[in-house]
Amino acid sequence: MPIHNRHYMDRLSHQHTPGALVAVGAVLEVQIQVPKALADLLESQNQAIPSPVVGFALIDTGATRTCADQSALSGLGINPIGLVSMGTAGGPTQCSLFPARLWFPSLNIGAEFDSIVGVNLQGQVVQEQPLMVLIGRDILSRGLLVYSGNGGFFTLAL
Repeated sequence: MPIHNRHYMDRLSHQHTPGALVAVGAVLEVQIQVPKALADLLESQNQAIPSPVVGFALIDTGATRTCADQSALSGLGINPIGLVSMGTAGGPTQCSLFPARLWFPSLNIGAEFDSIVGVNLQGQVVQEQPLMVLIGRDILSRGLLVYSGNGGFFTLAL
């Protein structure tokens, strides 16, 4: 089971800084990729496979399903395959569903999704990198999440 540990430390004192975990959140690097079926189709037609979109994923225990930035999904040439009704902080809304693959370099694992929810994450930035994905309980249900607010760290094992 791959394990990702992220400790937020003060660079000068080398002490854990819980405030940094609060400020930044439980994030890890992510790549949004075209789904395998689309990659295979493009390859069979001698077409280039789009480069992954790179950014951060935020662990969101309030999200039932994993969501990704819709413009990133569309930019990869992935077409929507349906709609889903979502309850958000701003009220109910309709969102498009997309097939996609997520790759988590720090865990050295990927996840293929028949459908992922496309949402607007434009302008959301974490440590000068775009926020591209909200990791929902559909992924978290496959593993273990430890969030230590007092300790200023989190661990994700999938």
